[in-house]
Amino acid sequence: MSDLTQEEIDALISGGKTASTQEMLAEDEKDIQTFEELDAQAQEDITGYFTPDQIDALGEVGNICMGTSATTMYALLGRRVNITTPKVGLYKAENVLSAFQWPFLAISVEFTEGVFGKNLLIMKDYDAAVITDLLMGGEGQVEKGNVVLNEIHLSAMSEVMNQMIGSAATAMANMMSREVNISPPLVQRATAEDDAASFLDGAPLVIKISFDMEIEGLLKSKLMQIMPVDMGKLLIESLMPREGKGAQKAAVAVPQQYEAAAPSQPRPSATQPQEPKRVQPVRQATYQSFDEPFIASAGDISHINYDLINDIPLQVTVELGKAKKNLNEVLNLGIGSIIVLDKLAGELVDVIVNGKKIAKGEVVVIDDNYGVRITEIIK
Repeated sequence: MSDLTQEEIDALISGGKTASTQEMLAEDEKDIQTFEELDAQAQEDITGYFTPDQIDALGEVGNICMGTSATTMYALLGRRVNITTPKVGLYKAENVLSAFQWPFLAISVEFTEGVFGKNLLIMKDYDAAVITDLLMGGEGQVEKGNVVLNEIHLSAMSEVMNQMIGSAATAMANMMSREVNISPPLVQRATAEDDAASFLDGAPLVIKISFDMEIEGLLKSKLMQIMPVDMGKLLIESLMPREGKGAQKAAVAVPQQYEAAAPSQPRPSATQPQEPKRVQPVRQATYQSFDEPFIASAGDISHINYDLINDIPLQVTVELGKAKKNLNEVLNLGIGSIIVLDKLAGELVDVIVNGKKIAKGEVVVIDDNYGVRITEIIK
């Protein structure tokens, strides 16, 4: 009798057949192919609204932002995550979700600073179930035909998306050299019959950037980012400022509509005398030497005017202790739950000023308030 594989043993124990990882990933790839075929039929002509360079810019922004989001997911899930290969397309809002023939989640994200507008992220129910199972300490093994997402799962996905889009906003801020902030993501169940305009303040035309998403050994799928055309134009204007008005006209151009060209200015003839260029005198640049460290004398320090900074407010925090909990334990907290900290009863507490630990002390009671008696200064 030949030896049984672990998968066959698992199938015998469970009383049925267990699909191998390879079979599940092959089925995922088949779903992706079906999606791409249906998706191609719903696309509009994007070249009437954006130039090839602008389309590439949108894809690159998505690629960089989702790359940082994949790193965040890896840190949360403990599994390698790849989110790559952005594909940019233009769609009518009522058609953009039509190719998604599976139950899915719609995650609404609003940019509130630096860039303004709403984004919509689309993810399969099954993908969300795998992610939340990993978050809660599972192995990510979810039956495709038996996906159950309750309020705890949706809450967990909201936190995952908050972390992902937060890291993406940071990457976007670095690209634009400005502060970019978002509101907390809103996770909702959705279907292919839903109109994306209802999530995006009624936008009739939307840009969709679809990504290949893979969680190592568990799934291959699609993650989609949808935004109004107006927000796409704002992103391009922020990233490609050198093109000036010409880029803006290209971004908002509509087929068969043109603006009158501005009259051209006459160029100087080659025979016209040119004004002689003024040559500025050049001299050797001199710099202060920083080779020797600057050491202030006692006299210099005594003349510092501390009155200029004495009124600066500082945040003083007393830390009683810390504890580490996984997501499942945090979600199960309720009234009456007890969290055990890492410090013993009577042990000194930490005094922290603006995030820096400066002292230790013992807890005292002054009238009806808690206080701290400093017993040790940390240098």
